[in-house]
Order: sequence, then structure tokens, then C-alpha cells
Amino acid sequence: MPPKKNDRRINRTRETLFHALSALMLEKRYDDITVQDIIDRANVGRSTFYAHYQDKEDLAVSNMITILDALANTMEQSNTEPGQFLPGRGLFEHIRENYQMFKALTSGHGLDLFFQKGQEYWSGRMTTRLQAMLPAGQEASVPIPVLAHYVSGTFVTLLKWWIDNKMPYTSDRMAEIVEQLVTPSVQAGLFGKV
Repeated sequence: MPPKKNDRRINRTRETLFHALSALMLEKRYDDITVQDIIDRANVGRSTFYAHYQDKEDLAVSNMITILDALANTMEQSNTEPGQFLPGRGLFEHIRENYQMFKALTSGHGLDLFFQKGQEYWSGRMTTRLQAMLPAGQEASVPIPVLAHYVSGTFVTLLKWWIDNKMPYTSDRMAEIVEQLVTPSVQAGLFGKV
């Protein structure tokens, strides 16, 4: 039983640190936030911070991956169409609802970190999904890791454009646009036809 209490304490501390970082990102640029700012806001000691994270990037990436996992799991559970492999309306809607935090996260060095880790994350998820779309024993026309990297790069680039341009299209429309642009490439990459 003691490990469960400890796990709850660890989770609570990590949540507190992430909420502190999130609140600070709404007030100033990501690049200007220091570990000292985070621990002051979270009201924890420096040793507590470093017991959980190496630096503020580690904190940001760890929590970004947790958010992406939750969104991806929701997306996979809600996709009823076979072969659906792209993040849909749910992801765009989540970003729209949290626009200020995403805009803050993507300012300065946070931009590179967010999109690099986002692309790595989606590429890994897409590799698995694309492989599952192939009939057993069939080879893809384009190697799956290359195709997954291309698709995730396109998705992340469009997501960045949408955020940078203050979300001029609805979440539904952006999901449609991404699907219209990427689906023919996936078909060609998997099966050699458009």
C-alpha cells in the first residue's frame, strides 16, 4: 500500500509543477521562464523539482507527451472509420480551447521543442497505424518510417500554421484540410497509387 500513496504524491507534485509552468507561460515568454520561477510558483523546493525533472524542457516535454497520449487515445477510441489514422477534430478542438497556452508554449525556443517532440510523437504513433493498414504480407510502396515521418511533418506544419494564424478555420475544417492533403499521399505511399 505505501507505494500508492507515494505515487499519488509524485503525481500531485508533477501536476503542481506543470500547472505552475502553464500559468507562467500565460504571463511571459517560455524562454524567459526559469526553474526558479517555476518552483516559486509551485511552492516547492529546488531539490523537489530536480527529483522529477532535469530542467524546464523536461517538464514541458513530459507533460506535452501526457497530453498527446490522452488526445491520441481519445482519437483512437472515437474513430469509427477503418483506416482513420490522422488526428482529427478532437485535437484541433483541444488546441483551440487552450489557444493561449499553446501560443505561449510555441513562442521562442518552446516552438522548436514543441514541434520537434510533437513530430517525433506523431511519427511513432503513425508508424504503428500505417503498418496496420497494410494487408498481411504486403510491403508498402514507401518505407513505413519514411511515410510516417512525412505525414507527421505535414500534420505538425499545418498545426503550426493554424496556431500562428490565430486559427482562421474551425476545428472541423482543419481536420478536413489535413485529411484532404495527406490521404492521397498515404494511399500512394502504402499502395503505390493515388
